[in-house]
Amino acid sequence: MRYQNFSIRSQLLAEAAALGGWVLRDLAPEGRTPFWLLSHPGAAGGEPRIAWSMMHGNEPTGFEALLYLIRCGQPQCDWTLMPLVNPTGVDAFTRLTNQGIDLNRRARDRGPLESDLLKSLLASRPFALALNLHDQRSLFCPSGQSIPSSLSVLAPRCIKEGQESYSLDAQAWAGTLSSLMQELEPNWGYARFDDAYYPTAFGEWTQELGVPTVTVETGVALNDYSRERVSLRLGEVLRTVDAARNPKLEGITHYQNLPINTPWGVDLELQSGKHRSHWRVWEEVQGQYYSSGIAKA
Repeated sequence: MRYQNFSIRSQLLAEAAALGGWVLRDLAPEGRTPFWLLSHPGAAGGEPRIAWSMMHGNEPTGFEALLYLIRCGQPQCDWTLMPLVNPTGVDAFTRLTNQGIDLNRRARDRGPLESDLLKSLLASRPFALALNLHDQRSLFCPSGQSIPSSLSVLAPRCIKEGQESYSLDAQAWAGTLSSLMQELEPNWGYARFDDAYYPTAFGEWTQELGVPTVTVETGVALNDYSRERVSLRLGEVLRTVDAARNPKLEGITHYQNLPINTPWGVDLELQSGKHRSHWRVWEEVQGQYYSSGIAKA
């Protein structure tokens, strides 16, 4: 599941669409790598919602969860889905495009094509909910806990009337997503990301369109380093969310009470004789550029 090239994932998408009765369209200009869009003709007239995944090409768990939703057939809501936002990153299994661009830092800039197409879709309708599906590194854990964060959520901040603010609707949906997963897997780790304002990120930009937006970050679980079970559970949660007209009443409280996501975990333990050392992978995003490496913990 972790690595499949764009061609393989496109085939999986086409098979799932055919099984579930979804319409699969390519929005890219002729001669360009496809930019896939899915909608379901039987859901016309339902509440409009939108979700996308693999904005970073090495984060496939959300894609697998969307495949689950697609295979289930006609949804109750009128979903617009973009499961493969970063085709060249998917092929290389990297965060960035083949031009070295982080698409999640291009919400307010023109180009490249992938982010322009996504922005156009996000601004095309008054969506009632937007889900931005990502993966998080295995070193993340809920503050004060010794288990990995299997699911972290974020209701991004936005700017309204010149002031930073937040969407209570987005917080309610974020808390609902987390609580639904926790009902299925009560022993996993659950957290929320610090909601510091990132002006170039898609979550903040979409929130400012007036669309309640939730960034969903799936991680590993104990005995599930491949994230196969996490992707299955997220797919089940998306199916439940599709059937829900409104978030849970306690969603805001659940969201606000989640522990903060912290990068305190350890990715690797090296042993030599009696000596042990711990290492973690680091990542850094500055503007549209990304770098990573490994450092002693």
